[in-house]
Amino acid sequence: MNPPDQDAEDLGRFGYDQQLRRTLGGFSSFAVAFSLISVFTGVFANFGHGLRQVGGAVVWSWLAVLAGQMLVAVVMADLARRMPLSGYGYQWAGRLLNPHCGFAVGWLLMLQLLTGFPGICATLASQVAAVVAPGRAGPPMLTAVTLGVIALVTLTQLWGMRLTARVNDIGVWTELIGVAGVSGLLVTVALRAGALPEAMLQAREAISGSAPGPGAWALSLLLGAWCLTGFEAAADLAEETVDPRRTVPRAILASLLGSGLAGAVLLAGAVGCIVDLPAMQASDNPLQDILRQATGPWWPGVLAVVAVSIFACALASLAATSRLLFALARDRMLPGAGWLACVDSRHGIPRHAVLFVWAVASALVLGLPTLDLVIQISAVGGYLAYAGIMLAAVLSPSPHRHAGRSGERTSGGGGGGLIRRVVAPLALLWSLGLVAALTLTPMALPGIATRHLPALSTSVGLMVGAVLYFVVIRGRLRRGEAGPPDRRTADSTEP
Repeated sequence: MNPPDQDAEDLGRFGYDQQLRRTLGGFSSFAVAFSLISVFTGVFANFGHGLRQVGGAVVWSWLAVLAGQMLVAVVMADLARRMPLSGYGYQWAGRLLNPHCGFAVGWLLMLQLLTGFPGICATLASQVAAVVAPGRAGPPMLTAVTLGVIALVTLTQLWGMRLTARVNDIGVWTELIGVAGVSGLLVTVALRAGALPEAMLQAREAISGSAPGPGAWALSLLLGAWCLTGFEAAADLAEETVDPRRTVPRAILASLLGSGLAGAVLLAGAVGCIVDLPAMQASDNPLQDILRQATGPWWPGVLAVVAVSIFACALASLAATSRLLFALARDRMLPGAGWLACVDSRHGIPRHAVLFVWAVASALVLGLPTLDLVIQISAVGGYLAYAGIMLAAVLSPSPHRHAGRSGERTSGGGGGGLIRRVVAPLALLWSLGLVAALTLTPMALPGIATRHLPALSTSVGLMVGAVLYFVVIRGRLRRGEAGPPDRRTADSTEP
């Protein structure tokens, strides 16, 4: 393990001083990524969608997404080893290609995180409201509780990364034990009923009542696509991690693989407990119905575990979002960069970036009739950013040709070249395929007229980013006033 001064010296090779406080060890780095994936949060929120598309066969759709996401994670783990920097995708694309591409990827990641954070808090608010006022929680109450959750998460973060990491570690242990306990119970019930593995082969589309077609299978992938993201959050906190070149890649791979396998077991147990598949596909919240029947008097405890897991997910989301904002602002890649890049000397966190995320999330909750208008951006923006990172990895020179440039360091052997030549192109195709599934397949959302809301809302976010680039960022880059400090002279001209 590297001593802190060696990590700071390593960071200095990229042109940065050590401003954030290094407090995250191996488990805490894993915990941040695992929390942001949050199996309980994703499966609870989207199980009904996958079940309605392909029935019990949703388990296989989940495993297909896990395999594709592992390709992405392998590339990101390699990049995190070579460039352990806050701002991850922005830094990687900006250094592998140029800062113009770095801004594009950074903007997409910011859209993903800024719109995803209030959605996570709203999910927790709905769980709390269902317990406090079952059947009586109207929109005003849900809005108030969501604002309270956002404020509580923000206050926790403002006390410093050490407290955030401790709370997040507790949340991860709670989710690990909870997922293992609930999955074990469901699988046991299913095995006693003799329903496994036959239940996982019951492929049925709810609308037609027949075998699912290609469109239904594509839509079923979205359960995993919405959930199995966020593993790269460990890379965004690399400058607060001890020995990040070794710790962060392990956290990325372990969090995704662990979450993916845990989710597969949970889904298998859930579909194995279904007695009447058509009736369950018609339910508004089939997973809650299944768990309520299987757990009986333990149901309130399951809800408590889910609530703790979602809170940890919200903490990890706020941490990743604020660090991305800090990294972009530090390189003057955003308006108000001087204010956003300010670091609290006492707690070693980007305080103003945290407060900015709180303000934006609260404004979205108060100003929009439904968060569906913006949270659809989260998945599309995220996978577009993944595609941008994979493209940068494919188009970049061989790691051995520029080892040592911008502080990069590579180990011997051909692993990096194999990842760039083989794994990264496959991961690029996979990411673009998920973007197509998210945007081209019509989806009906309650209270929303258009059936292509993800594409429409993401297009608005992209247009805002384009205006910002041409009005502010492009000029700064051409004048050498923005971008990674050790790349400003070399990359100040447009590609």
